[in-house]
Amino acid sequence: MSTLPTYYSLSKILNRVKTIIDDNIAGKDFWLKVEIANINFHRSGHIYLELAENQNGNTIAKCKAIIWSYNVPNIRQSLGENYSNILKKGNEILCYTNIQFDTAYGLSLIITNVNLEFAVGQIEKKRQETIDRLKKEELIDLNKQLQVPLVITSIAVIASKNTSGYQDFIKNIEDNQYGYRYNVEIFSSAVQGNAAENEILNSLKIINQKKYDCVVIIRGGGSKMDLDIFNSYEISKQVSQMQSPVFSGIGHETDITVLDFTANKAFKTPTEVSNFIVNKTYDFEKRIINNYELIFERYKKLIDTKFSDLKLFTEGIASASNSFTRLRRGALHTLMNRIVSNTSLLINQENNKLSLINQDNLQQSKRLVNNQRELINKHAEVLGYLVENVINNKRAYLSNALVLIASSSPKTILNKGFSIPRVNGNLYTGQELPKDTIIKLEFKDSVIVTKYVKKENNGK
Repeated sequence: MSTLPTYYSLSKILNRVKTIIDDNIAGKDFWLKVEIANINFHRSGHIYLELAENQNGNTIAKCKAIIWSYNVPNIRQSLGENYSNILKKGNEILCYTNIQFDTAYGLSLIITNVNLEFAVGQIEKKRQETIDRLKKEELIDLNKQLQVPLVITSIAVIASKNTSGYQDFIKNIEDNQYGYRYNVEIFSSAVQGNAAENEILNSLKIINQKKYDCVVIIRGGGSKMDLDIFNSYEISKQVSQMQSPVFSGIGHETDITVLDFTANKAFKTPTEVSNFIVNKTYDFEKRIINNYELIFERYKKLIDTKFSDLKLFTEGIASASNSFTRLRRGALHTLMNRIVSNTSLLINQENNKLSLINQDNLQQSKRLVNNQRELINKHAEVLGYLVENVINNKRAYLSNALVLIASSSPKTILNKGFSIPRVNGNLYTGQELPKDTIIKLEFKDSVIVTKYVKKENNGK
């Protein structure tokens, strides 16, 4: 007698399940909110999906699904240009579906439509969640804290070379009306599709190994779904941590992506980014030109003032020298006249005395007369010596005065080995000069041309 338990075949069980499903669920369409865990676009035109429901990071339900090839055109038309951006791994969709059970292939969901409004709403929800997360982690304003250089010369560009946005940016940068030249390094990356996120992330990490004046991320516009790649948390996080300021030019008029929030500066189009860079260089150039003109004007005024001071100083020296010479010459003439007058007076006095003596001593002997005559002669000789000595002393004093005046002349200074510094033909008096200003050092027989480097104070 057999002891085997009662058992059933798999087909019988599955047929029973099929009967239950066919009787109660099959043929009934319904809307289903689910996440695409995996997707395969088969060459037959069918789309095979694996759908899942996740809760707190755990998968609590999973099921196969299929979009038959004859339903694909309707779904493509319904989703429009967002078709490829919605039907991709990781997206949550709202799909119109029915259940089909086959004993050989198991349970499948047949998707006949996908709701566009829900997909767009999910993108907006995901965008806001990413922004909130970046704010909570204090990352969203990090790149904005970086100082943009006054003049941008080195630019790293992340873009797809085949897009019009890239072409507009490059043309505007390279063919700018002012003739400025920039060092532009291109990091070609996809800006939509499954590979876009990894390519952009890799480009950002490579760029961050080197310091650029700015990093530009551009794209030539697109739909809200096309721009969803720029709502990526990983991309936005990397942008916030870049060591160079990041400029975004995504090519949108109204939509703002998360990247726009984390970038240092956000622009609507790639052309606006290039205009900002070129105009920043132009503004700096104008500022330099204006400052140069202001400095040059002040320099001219200072030179004119110093030249006037030098002219007055030179005239004062000449006038003082002439006055000194006239004064000394007049004093010398006065002294000589006084000596002559005194000498004449003294002689007259002595002559008078002699006359009196002669009158009083007429009776004296010839010897006494001769002695007196000799005495007078000696007095006259001494007096001559005295007069000559006084005249010689005054003549020496006058000569010394003339030598002192001559020693102050520029020619005498040069003969002594000194030099006279001149700037633009004018005497240099020690004021500050622009670096590399030409200074001519005038010596006795030559002129040395040198350049001004800096001014140092003696004894410091």
